Amino acid sequence: MKKMILIAAIFLAGVSMVKAQTTNGSAKVKVNVVLNPFQTISIGSGAGQDGPVSSGYDDEVTLEYKNTQDYNNGVEKNVLKQLKVSSVGSGYQVNATLSDGAKLKKGQGSGEDFVDASQVLKIAVGNKQTLDAAASMSWGGFGNTSGAESSVLDQEIDVKYIGKPIKNADLLKKMLNNKESRAVYSVDVVYTIAAN
Repeated sequence: MKKMILIAAIFLAGVSMVKAQTTNGSAKVKVNVVLNPFQTISIGSGAGQDGPVSSGYDDEVTLEYKNTQDYNNGVEKNVLKQLKVSSVGSGYQVNATLSDGAKLKKGQGSGEDFVDASQVLKIAVGNKQTLDAAASMSWGGFGNTSGAESSVLDQEIDVKYIGKPIKNADLLKKMLNNKESRAVYSVDVVYTIAAN
């Protein structure tokens, strides 16, 4: 009988140990999801439509006047998907600054070294207004001024570059210097993004 009680006690102790080892525990983990507002702008998939791009640039656009119609009516290039923007947390605006105080800089030819870009160039971003070239330009707002519902990721935007009609003899003289040689002028346009 003593043996039976001892065996029963050992059996009950063993069952208690097994239960203690198989008892399920729990672990509680808090997972935080943090969303930060941000804006970025970069070159879009439409880059390179106008041929090779010079070193140090993300894209290059050439407006070329070839005939009477071009000089009378102007020329234009619509670069589809040239810019890619992301704006999380608000709507946005696109800003641009032009190099050399918004002056076209002579790269080839015998004309003046610098010509006011606003006499020759206009730019439109997205479906916003067309602006004369200036040292600082802004298009916006895209989306609501402060609502997160205006957030976009990797949205590509078209940019239109317009060479104005050049009929003014004084401007032609400045740029060509009355020579029968090709003149090439350029200006750098740097795009940035900001919240509305």
